[in-house]
Amino acid sequence: MGFLSGILGHKELPPLDPQSPSARRLEQNRASVEAFASKVKDRLELVPTADAIYVFIGKPPGTFGIAWIENGEEHNLKTMMQKQNLSQQSAMSISEALRAAYEAHQSDPRYQTTVAGKAVTVTPSDGLAGQVRRIIHGVV
Repeated sequence: MGFLSGILGHKELPPLDPQSPSARRLEQNRASVEAFASKVKDRLELVPTADAIYVFIGKPPGTFGIAWIENGEEHNLKTMMQKQNLSQQSAMSISEALRAAYEAHQSDPRYQTTVAGKAVTVTPSDGLAGQVRRIIHGVV
């Protein structure tokens, strides 16, 4: 598995400690996170915080989407664009800022857990979470 993981570009990650703050935050939002994960077919990377769970979808920092779960509700860049009447240029600027934030935290520890029967990456990074929060909520 390790050899194929290296060839296919997937890193084997240590399991998320179920007693960690990130695991507890995921558990508090389990229903919302599982509902989201069950409908998304792409890879997910969760960044849990005290007030939200940010989700990178796809292959960041390359091709990716972003969603977040706050107060049990799912939000994403598309719905934010519609609510705020943002231009495509604004959405691209937000995506570039998110990409830069992700790249700045690529060396942060990452773990793996299972949500809705699928393996997901968990990045318990206060730095990344703070930057994502500022980028998203700077628009909202």
